[in-house]
Amino acid sequence: MGTPDVGKIICPLDQFAVSGSLTILFKKGNPLLDRFNILMRRHLEAALMQLHWTELLHRGSLRGEGRLGEAALPTFVVLLVGTVLSSVVFIAEVTVKCLWRVRRK
Repeated sequence: MGTPDVGKIICPLDQFAVSGSLTILFKKGNPLLDRFNILMRRHLEAALMQLHWTELLHRGSLRGEGRLGEAALPTFVVLLVGTVLSSVVFIAEVTVKCLWRVRRK
């Protein structure tokens, strides 16, 4: 992050990666079920998904040149404004309900 020209130090491999989700259903007793479970267990134990995700985050931080930290500020502002607005609405609802009960009696 402190190097002005990252491209000269690190040689990234530009490759096209596809991410997706797939659901596979097997009935009990299917001969492929045990083999599939073994393959999935090996995949999870090897932490291949975690390795791939870490590599994607690293590439993003190198290409973003520190812009990821700047993008977080508007997110927190939206979170803060949403929290304040929901608190105001909650207090208004409680007040209206109390006033309605007093007028009803």
